[in-house]
Amino acid sequence: MHNKDHKKTTRARAPEKKAEQFEKILELGREMFVKFGSYGFSMRALAGKLDMTQPNLYNYVSSKRELWIAIRTKYFKELNDGVRKIINEGRGSFIDVFMQLSENFLEFAGVDYKRFSMMFLISAPPSKKVGPLEEEYKPFLILKIILDLVRKAIKTENLKDEKANTNILYYIFGTLLGAAMTEADLKLRHKITEPIIGDYYNLSPREFREFVLKEVRERLERAFSLKDEK
Repeated sequence: MHNKDHKKTTRARAPEKKAEQFEKILELGREMFVKFGSYGFSMRALAGKLDMTQPNLYNYVSSKRELWIAIRTKYFKELNDGVRKIINEGRGSFIDVFMQLSENFLEFAGVDYKRFSMMFLISAPPSKKVGPLEEEYKPFLILKIILDLVRKAIKTENLKDEKANTNILYYIFGTLLGAAMTEADLKLRHKITEPIIGDYYNLSPREFREFVLKEVRERLERAFSLKDEK
């Protein structure tokens, strides 16, 4: 009876142990991708860091491209969940919600810049074959979710139907991407970096973020102000 119970416990823990090991692979994989880039990263080196054989590592993920997809999928899901939560709660006007999304994006990047780098700055490793994760991959269309929010707001909040709203969203997204990178640079004053302006003008990351969010709000208000009542 004791042996049977032991076997049941072992079988039950096996998937849990495998999931824990997979999380370690994703976390260390991220560290190495960010440090070495897609071309400098190697699965052999990753296996060595994990104290695994390379064949055992391939039982979890079939290539470094597949690993890159797995890491980014995990982080984009986290960002996407935050976006949907803000939209579903829907506090305030469309512009209020959009500003919550903008601040959430900068906070998401600021809390873990390596995560942000993995999502937006590390290019996909090339591969001669399509792996199972790539076959099933569906892009996280965050900008489409926000564009749908814009279209809904135009109908329900009496906003101007801005013809180039897709362009505006791309413009703001680009602004936030650049702002996230600049904010990270401003946090590196204690390291050897090329300063954006110089030590004679010390702009804090918080001051910079507040300025960026103010500019984004003003751009939105110009683009999607209320229709003229007649």
